[in-house]
Amino acid sequence: MPRPKMTYRDRRRKAYEKELPLADQLDAVLKAFDMVLQDGGELPYELIDVIEKWQEIKNRFPKE
Repeated sequence: MPRPKMTYRDRRRKAYEKELPLADQLDAVLKAFDMVLQDGGELPYELIDVIEKWQEIKNRFPKE
């Protein structure tokens, strides 16, 4: 039985999972928003809560 043809979405999803893990994407986004906040920019309080929790976890488990 022939395999169904992979769509571009299937190929992209597979590549993203392999080459650009979601955790790395989220870390980059949070770093960018944290920079906005540190430069005096305004962000929704929900996002500020996420950034604070992200920083707390990073502080708890620093790079070795």
